Amino acid sequence: MNLKKITIQGREYVLGYKVVTMDMKSLGLRHNPNIMEFRLDEWIDLPPSRIVPGEGDYGGIWCGISSSAANCTRRHMMNTYGEKTRMFKSIVRDILFHNSYRMKTSGIKLLEELD
Repeated sequence: MNLKKITIQGREYVLGYKVVTMDMKSLGLRHNPNIMEFRLDEWIDLPPSRIVPGEGDYGGIWCGISSSAANCTRRHMMNTYGEKTRMFKSIVRDILFHNSYRMKTSGIKLLEELD
């Protein structure tokens, strides 16, 4: 599968779509106790000791590989928990795992909010 890429200031990055709570925190899906706080236009990286490659839920920052995948997460949050969310076009660092709809990365930078 080809992941979308974007070039910023001459450097190529993989593009992702991050869904967060209205107060810019991770969703806590799959009983994730490691709630992270995100900021626009700032790199958020996991410390090396917390990075775990592979498909397991732990050890990475998850995001959608497309806006439609991220919108599915948004609908799930609204339909299951009644919670509104925010979605951001983002760039990611090292890809630790990906499948047809989401990826796990060691770091992410939120670029712009999407409706």
